[in-house]
Amino acid sequence: MASQLTTAPAPTPTEWRAAMGYFPTGVTVVTTWRRGAPLGSTVSAFCSVSLEPPLLLICLDRSNPCCSPVAECGVFGVNILADDSGDLARRFAVAPELERFEGQPFGSLEGGAPQLHAAPIFIDCVVETTSLAGDHFIVVGRGVRIERTSAAQPLLYHAGRFLRFDSCG
Repeated sequence: MASQLTTAPAPTPTEWRAAMGYFPTGVTVVTTWRRGAPLGSTVSAFCSVSLEPPLLLICLDRSNPCCSPVAECGVFGVNILADDSGDLARRFAVAPELERFEGQPFGSLEGGAPQLHAAPIFIDCVVETTSLAGDHFIVVGRGVRIERTSAAQPLLYHAGRFLRFDSCG
């Protein structure tokens, strides 16, 4: 006999988004290269997987322009944004791809991903594994370099808006 759980109607995409949006997250810009040009996208689906070896994962919507380039070049960067970076997060979420890096200072080590100078923490990663799950592309990366440039508080995202730690209390 089927349980009530398995016969219950599945949540709608709107219900799922509202439930997932209730969980506060940090905000990152994931960067990589496409044909030698920097490419980046705002990503909140990011977490640590393992301490040894140092692994993390990011989840990208399949329509995200970074999906193929991350897999093809094998490197990506996680730029953890500071609490004053809401405009930067919006820019990398909605601006046309070719305009996202305009006027944004960045650098990289040879063979590494683009590092936004505005990000207080940057993690250079090499791709370990990728997989598809539903409408998302999951990438597990091995952290090969961390650079911390400031002690700024992180930018948070909750219920469709950016927050600072001081506004959470």
